[in-house]
Amino acid sequence: MNPSGKAPYTFRAGWALLLLGINFLVAAYYFGILK
Repeated sequence: MNPSGKAPYTFRAGWALLLLGINFLVAAYYFGILK
């Protein structure tokens, strides 16, 4: 594993966390509406 490969990995990890957070917010929003 090259140290230079850390940048793309961090970028992809950041996007994964961002999408996960958005999904969580959307789910919470819909559950709040259903209640």
